[in-house]
Amino acid sequence: MMIAIATLYVSNLFIGLWYFAGALVFLYRPNGDGWLHSVAYSFDCLCNASAFGDPRETISSRAGKARAAGRGWGCVLCAFLGWVATLIAGKPVDHCAESVVADAGRRAIIPDGE
Repeated sequence: MMIAIATLYVSNLFIGLWYFAGALVFLYRPNGDGWLHSVAYSFDCLCNASAFGDPRETISSRAGKARAAGRGWGCVLCAFLGWVATLIAGKPVDHCAESVVADAGRRAIIPDGE
């Protein structure tokens, strides 16, 4: 069991690094946006993978699912991310709710709502 978890973790990190490297050299554009957004998005997904999440899901999406499941860490992180997004946008924003991707998170070692 531990070997399977370790293998999944290493493969998730590899996928995250692959997408991040692809974004750096203009080969990966996940949302069709510009270079900076692609690099930031892929780095976000890499950070999520390093926290035992799916390498194709952002931390905001994972936190939004955790908040919906009543997990304390999701509530705290979504409050912080919402505050930052509100400062940037200049209007109230629920960043996590807008970022949730329902079909992402299947490769997470620690599932989103747990």
